[in-house]
Amino acid sequence: MSTTTTWHTIREASLISGLPESTLRYYEQIGIIDPIARDPSSGHRAYSDDDLEAISIVSCLSATGMPLESMRAYLRNRFDGPEGARRQMELLDAQSLRLAAKAESIRMQQAYVSFKTLYWRAVAEGREEDAERLLEENRDIVEKIKRLQIGGKGDR
Repeated sequence: MSTTTTWHTIREASLISGLPESTLRYYEQIGIIDPIARDPSSGHRAYSDDDLEAISIVSCLSATGMPLESMRAYLRNRFDGPEGARRQMELLDAQSLRLAAKAESIRMQQAYVSFKTLYWRAVAEGREEDAERLLEENRDIVEKIKRLQIGGKGDR
C-alpha cells in the first residue's frame, strides 16, 4: 500500500496555522520546528502534513503566550510516551500559572480603572468628599498597580 505525501507552500502553511510566513521562517531558524524540506526545482519550502501538524501545535501554544523554549520542549516530548506526557503536563502547568498571574494583573488593572472612573465622576459632579473617600478606600489598588508596573519591568 503506497502513501503519498501532500506538500504545501509556505503561504498554505501560514493560512492553515494562522502564523505569518515570517514567523514560520523564524521558528524554523531557531529550531522550534524541524527544518522544512525544499522543493528541488525552486528551493522553496515544501511543508508536509506532519510539518503542518507540528506548526498547528506551535500556533496554539504561541496563542497562549508560552515561551519559545517551552514550545520547543513540548514538540520534543510528543513522542516520548508516559515520561513525555509527564513533561507535557509540567510545561502546561507552568503555562497555566503564567496565565493565572496575567489574569490577576488584568483584574487589578480593571479595578484601578473602575476606581479612577468613580473618582473622576465624583470630581466632575463636585462631590469632593466622595472623591477623597474613594482615594482613601482604594489605596491598596494603587499600591498593587504600582507593584505591577515595577514588577513588569526587567524582572525576567
